[in-house]
Amino acid sequence: MTKKTSSQHEALWIPPSSSSTPLQRLSPPSSIDNSSTRRATLLLLLTCLLFLLAFNARLVSNAPEDDDQDFGLTIPLIPSDLSSAQRDPYSISPASSNNKISPGPLAPAPIAITPSPSTTEQQDQIQQKPPFSDEDDDKVIAAETTTDGSTHYAYIVVIASEASHQSRRNLIRSNYFGLHDNLIPCMRHNTDVYYTFWIHGGPPPSNTPERRRYETEKMEWNDMAEMPNDVPFEQETVLEWVENTLKATRRIEYDYLIVQDIETFLQLHAIKRELDAGVIGEYSNMPYVVSMDQPLNLIWGSFLGNDDDRQAFIIGSDAAQLVMNKRDHIQQQFAVSKHLLTNTFTYYRAVSGVLKAETDAFLVPEEAVEEQGRLIPEFIREDRLGETQRFIRWENNVESVHIEDHVISRVYQDKDFLALARWTSLRPVPTCARHYYSSDRPNDRDPASIAVVTSSYIYDNCMEPSATLAAENKRHYALQHGYSFVARAPEFEQQLVKHRKIVWGKIDVVEKLLPKYRWLFWMDMDAVVMDPGRSVEALLEKLSESTNNNNYDLVIARPHQDKMINAGVFLIRNSRWSLQFLRDVQDTMSWYNKGPSFEQGAMAEVINRPENQNHVLLLDGDDQTFNTLPKLYIPNVSFVVHFAPDKCPNDAVLKGLQAADILQQGGLVSSLDEE
Repeated sequence: MTKKTSSQHEALWIPPSSSSTPLQRLSPPSSIDNSSTRRATLLLLLTCLLFLLAFNARLVSNAPEDDDQDFGLTIPLIPSDLSSAQRDPYSISPASSNNKISPGPLAPAPIAITPSPSTTEQQDQIQQKPPFSDEDDDKVIAAETTTDGSTHYAYIVVIASEASHQSRRNLIRSNYFGLHDNLIPCMRHNTDVYYTFWIHGGPPPSNTPERRRYETEKMEWNDMAEMPNDVPFEQETVLEWVENTLKATRRIEYDYLIVQDIETFLQLHAIKRELDAGVIGEYSNMPYVVSMDQPLNLIWGSFLGNDDDRQAFIIGSDAAQLVMNKRDHIQQQFAVSKHLLTNTFTYYRAVSGVLKAETDAFLVPEEAVEEQGRLIPEFIREDRLGETQRFIRWENNVESVHIEDHVISRVYQDKDFLALARWTSLRPVPTCARHYYSSDRPNDRDPASIAVVTSSYIYDNCMEPSATLAAENKRHYALQHGYSFVARAPEFEQQLVKHRKIVWGKIDVVEKLLPKYRWLFWMDMDAVVMDPGRSVEALLEKLSESTNNNNYDLVIARPHQDKMINAGVFLIRNSRWSLQFLRDVQDTMSWYNKGPSFEQGAMAEVINRPENQNHVLLLDGDDQTFNTLPKLYIPNVSFVVHFAPDKCPNDAVLKGLQAADILQQGGLVSSLDEE
């Protein structure tokens, strides 16, 4: 290319006249005075201001009304109606026959929507709220109890998982449901969302660290449904379990069932919001409007016949009922794949024309349309080429995920799952509404301010068979009285770092939980509730009446003929004295590894200090109030039996649990075996 000279550039400019007179600055005519100039300037400024206000109002009116959608606040949005090259400059062109990646034209930088200061402040306040605070109550929709005693949820979320995927289950609890720990547990699913992990493939082998971690997780969360080893994860097996176990046995009803495998990421909040609104893909160029007459007769997913079909699907309760009623016929006559819903899609594609013709022939048009909506499910397909797909595969980068992509499958790395949660500004969907206990606002009549607490740490093979069963015994007791149940392992694990005996984890657990409750009822793993009808409130009231004292902060027993207190079962109140007492116990270093008493010796030493005497109710020589040895068990008298033999207590605990079940069924147990 020839370089342009200065003369060439000058030739591009044509002067307004041929005059060679230099340009001069023009002065305003003398007839225009200064006041007129100021008025014109003010009028111009006012016009500009009105224009800006009108433009801003137009932007606000075009914004989505639902402030629950967070995308624009933290990440750049890429409109769905742009071409693939505009959305991603390095996208694969559909027209390319060899599917090679070629760089397209550079797309304009996406516009990041910056929140106003007030919006940022509101979001910070939301993030700083406790997970189950009073301020969130008016935003949570409660589950409904029907007239027949069933519990009705708008959504049931089933996450299919093998037992080994513990880290991903923790991420899902935290990011989907806001359950970051179990310090204030979700005792009941009392919102409109119920979730469970559907464990397939069997538990880890016995007598292994993996099995002990798995049992610990079950004790702490109580959100895992374990399938028999021979039950695979398929659409049919999940639907059958929901029908036979959730609906028939547990009496749980639902509107929509959302199923995913453990390696799939859902924008659960967005899915819920769109189903609530009845518009699927509201931010896409092809939104789908759910039938107002039959909103629960829909099946949403992929129907290609490959494994994508089962990685995520959504089905309304009416459609699920239709599928299960016709399952045998569909699987026999239209089994094009191993996926039941794909076969269902094939079936209705074959018979829908006949069904419509029959209803049109015998019913008036309005009734025919209504009947067709009842007989034929709506299929929301995510497998059509060339159309907006909300179910996509993970492409190893968050930039390929757009606002309408509600399901991303094959996310194998936990770091990628977390990256997706941040990129999509994933908002947790609450599954239970609970309240923090505050010593500044004590509510002594609230049972939820009492927690039954135990250890979930299985440090060897000894208690592996009985630990989870013993935890369930305590959980059922807590549920019966409306208490919280908390099982903890991390505080026991950390004793290895603290160079203390493992049993000291009990003190760490109590110290962590006590500020969150009014009373803690600690029970060792090898303690079994034999009389679950007895409440903590009634016990405390009885003790207050018998001692003429209700100002105690610690209730603990020294069994008959024992020289040392037994800290296997005790009650402790949330008070300044109790917190200082726990600090003093923690500082008693001489007992860190001094057996056989360890933490019990430290507690006894601090209790015996003169300044602490009035705060402790010592049940001296008491074998029946709440800490009974098996050989001293008395029917209809003993409350909690503590199986603590010199050897492994597993067998004795299992026998005690069997006895507790017999008592629950109205049977009689006259004595307990200590061995």
